[in-house]
Amino acid sequence: MDKELKEYREERDAIISEIGEFDEEDFVKSGISLEEYTNPNEEVIQKLVEYVSNEYDQTSVYSEDE
Repeated sequence: MDKELKEYREERDAIISEIGEFDEEDFVKSGISLEEYTNPNEEVIQKLVEYVSNEYDQTSVYSEDE
């Protein structure tokens, strides 16, 4: 596994840990496919951050500023 993919997966996992799990409804609402979720890149992480920050009322959600 390349280093960049591993880092994006770690970011994805940190974001998802804030909301519990990413289910079928989340895939539809976020516009992220299973393939993108499984093999995230910078664009997918940005979509995920935007989705979680809009969909979930949590102040501890991951952001690039942390």
